[in-house]
Amino acid sequence: MVDWDKLRVFYHVAKAKSFNRAAHNLNISQSALSRSIQLLEHLLKVQLFNRVPRGLVLTKQGEILFEKAKEMFVSLEDAKSAIQAETKEPKGSLKVASTVALASLWLVEILPGFLKLYPEIEFDIIGHDENLDVKAREADVAIRPFIEGQPDLIQQYLFSCFLQLYASPQYIKKFGCPSTVHDLDNHRIITFGESTIRPYGDIDWPLRIGVKANHMRKPYISINSSKGACRLAELGLGIVALSKEFPGIEKLNLINILPDIKGPVVDLYYVYPAALKSSKRVQEFGKFLSDTIPSHSKNVAHKPDQRKAV
Repeated sequence: MVDWDKLRVFYHVAKAKSFNRAAHNLNISQSALSRSIQLLEHLLKVQLFNRVPRGLVLTKQGEILFEKAKEMFVSLEDAKSAIQAETKEPKGSLKVASTVALASLWLVEILPGFLKLYPEIEFDIIGHDENLDVKAREADVAIRPFIEGQPDLIQQYLFSCFLQLYASPQYIKKFGCPSTVHDLDNHRIITFGESTIRPYGDIDWPLRIGVKANHMRKPYISINSSKGACRLAELGLGIVALSKEFPGIEKLNLINILPDIKGPVVDLYYVYPAALKSSKRVQEFGKFLSDTIPSHSKNVAHKPDQRKAV
């Protein structure tokens, strides 16, 4: 008989497509995880994975089992949420997914205020620039751009980020301040590496703005971390693209340069499955986030229609 623990291990291996990554996520040894998968394959008398140089690929039988395991996982999480929703005060665990920058610059700063109101909520904050699947309950809620074509998700608008260029006083003193967008050709630009997951779309626009078609500036430094890029700019090593609406930016030692130059606009939403709409901890945290955002960050003129699952 197949028990839930083996299915849970299989589910995480299938998601990670790697024994090593799944073992890290589950905090168990890779050998124990591999044995669990081998035992499951023996019990079912099928091969669930094909081993390839870059990791694992599900077989046809593995794909069928993965879809069923995912349904069971979501149903279990929904049942747990329904039980916790019966309590008078918000309590229980809340897994929140956001980008690394949002987690480190904003969420960690406002979390003490929320926990003072609701001390019985246990947080698991996942700062990762890869979007986690809230439908599959990899996270209970996410703070991210709107997801098109997902009617079973509730997506509540939080604020908009209007990207502009920033540099430190130290950088400006040493290299001067560009007066036109064309001057960027002679400045040091900090941007994101080509292999970086890009949660906000065109994040490397400073390399293209003001240049001829099909041309691109070379970055001075590329780094696969938004927090790291901010810190490099603070240290005077280059110009970085940020938003003045971004929570926590006022604590950075950076100055807005070329203020008339506008980059892409990023709208951020509080996203969660419709199955959690009665969850008090989900609702109260969403309300707290909205109340915590300064009013100037909620640009009514640009704000998209608030779109929700029904």
